[in-house]
Amino acid sequence: MTSPSPVDLLRAIAYPLTESRVLVPLVFFWLLVSFASWGGLLGLFLMFLILPALIRYQMILLAARARGVTPEVPGIEFFNWFGRTWTLFPVFVVVFLGWATTEAAEGFGIAGMLVMLSIAGVFFPASIAVLAITHSPLQSLNPAALGRFLVRTRATYWIAVLTLIVFSWLSISAEALPMMLAVLAQLLLSFSFFSLAGSLIEPYGLIEDIELPAAMQQDASTAMEVLEKKRANALSHAYGFISRGNRDGGLRHALAWIQEDPDPAAGRAWFLERMLAWDDPQAALVFAQHCIHDHLEYGEQVPAVKLIMRCRLIDERFRPFPGDMQAAIAACDVADNHALAASLRHY
Repeated sequence: MTSPSPVDLLRAIAYPLTESRVLVPLVFFWLLVSFASWGGLLGLFLMFLILPALIRYQMILLAARARGVTPEVPGIEFFNWFGRTWTLFPVFVVVFLGWATTEAAEGFGIAGMLVMLSIAGVFFPASIAVLAITHSPLQSLNPAALGRFLVRTRATYWIAVLTLIVFSWLSISAEALPMMLAVLAQLLLSFSFFSLAGSLIEPYGLIEDIELPAAMQQDASTAMEVLEKKRANALSHAYGFISRGNRDGGLRHALAWIQEDPDPAAGRAWFLERMLAWDDPQAALVFAQHCIHDHLEYGEQVPAVKLIMRCRLIDERFRPFPGDMQAAIAACDVADNHALAASLRHY
């Protein structure tokens, strides 16, 4: 493996400025962080919302450059502290390294701080690279996985370490600039580092390397993330119908999509949980009637009874579809819930 040319390195560093799908998020985050820096308590709350999206996007950027593709544009789901949790793990790594450096400085003075900074400079790029490859926080801390990565990339890894040191110094120096310029410089340096780190991985093909143990194990996790995103898109489409007064059309769309779900039962439960969180539960209750119908059709009597009870806590008038009433009453008797069976018989 030959070292990249200076032109290749400059192209990777400048990538956030030359690729519009990265430049636009960079400007967007710059404006948000700048506004949060002015906002007092409101700014602190806004920063709490911004942080997961900012960290997550930079990890997505690194992983995309490691595959040689353009990163996806961040959506509203990027601002969630849950989902794709592996992308947020660098926060904990940075916090730990910062704490360890402070403790080393207090215990051993400047020499201790410099030693800890050197360790952090070597460890951090490898850790986030392995994290991008495996999507596993544990593997990003695993000495064996890190060792394999360093052996494979030894010809160019020093470039990432040197860049991290220089960019960190530049980022600290940028604090002397006016606030908005400082934020812009620091974000640009950070985006450029993650871009460079991913670009240095790409020639090795490590993003598909099965020798890093968690890579294959994460296939199911990645597939689940993709499936959940598809479910969210379908639910959003259904909500668009329902919010405009077309409840039947929205529910038909959701039910039709669930038929294409690789796990319809899990998909049905996923949709129901999110619909029940809406301000108006009526659509969710109608959707629950469909779920109860499916439970009864497949002989799932106890889950059907539990769902009926849950829906009656929301609306005591709730009942299954008329065509399912006798089967629902029989399910209540089987589940020894005679009070509910008696209540349903009154309809």
